[in-house]
Amino acid sequence: MAYMKKRWVSHDKSIFIEDKYHSLRAMPKNPLVRERRRPRAGGSTTETQEKINLRHRTEKLTRLIMDNFKPGDWWASFTLSEKVPVERFKAEYAKMIRNLRTFYKKHGQDLKYIAVHENITGKGRLHGHIILPFLPGVPFPQMKAEMEKAWGLGDCHFKPYEARAMDAARLAAYMTKEDVLTTKLNAKAQAVKAGLDVKKLDAEIKEIKSKRSRICPSKNLIRTRAVTQQITRHDTYSDKIKAPKGYHVVKELSYNGYTIDGYPYQHAVYERDG
Repeated sequence: MAYMKKRWVSHDKSIFIEDKYHSLRAMPKNPLVRERRRPRAGGSTTETQEKINLRHRTEKLTRLIMDNFKPGDWWASFTLSEKVPVERFKAEYAKMIRNLRTFYKKHGQDLKYIAVHENITGKGRLHGHIILPFLPGVPFPQMKAEMEKAWGLGDCHFKPYEARAMDAARLAAYMTKEDVLTTKLNAKAQAVKAGLDVKKLDAEIKEIKSKRSRICPSKNLIRTRAVTQQITRHDTYSDKIKAPKGYHVVKELSYNGYTIDGYPYQHAVYERDG
């Protein structure tokens, strides 16, 4: 056995992601390569597993954004002019989606979206965000006016979505609160290792979790699946990440590391040039 390769390609072929890794099922025969395995440090902690789950959730959302949205689409925020009960917020959100669906259909396009509700538990300022497709022939002032009419509880703010790999990754991390929560979980792990009191960090982690976003994707989104295969013609893979012709490596998102079981692992993100 050699190694496993999992490849995901976005719907428009502009981005693809490759994971290469060894496992108990796919280990190299060469004993020198086998030594690359890092000893497992006494099992998985709750925080370690939570970081892994959070990373997987964020990467899944990143791929969903990459699959469905393109340059020129809209990232919109909808806020409240005054405080309202959560149930009222949810009801007005559902009404907004119905109104937007009708508006998009009127212009010959189905509405697809990924929305996120912030502070839905009641802690912090209740608001939301949504990524929407660009409508050809609909100027920005009309789009903004239609969104505000559809929402009805406050202001709407728009930003263009650039659709690069890093844009999708940042958007997904923001929606899942990955960066903020991972920073606190890392700080707690270091404090535990140093024998320090972690009560304050536990309280901060609990507060972040209480404000975590509720992600609401439409049902008509494209969901491209990754293809996994076992590579047997080579004993292992190269640590060097090299992009194929016509693509470049997204360095900020690509890395070599280890699985939770200590096996070598490589995550590479490639983006089309231009």
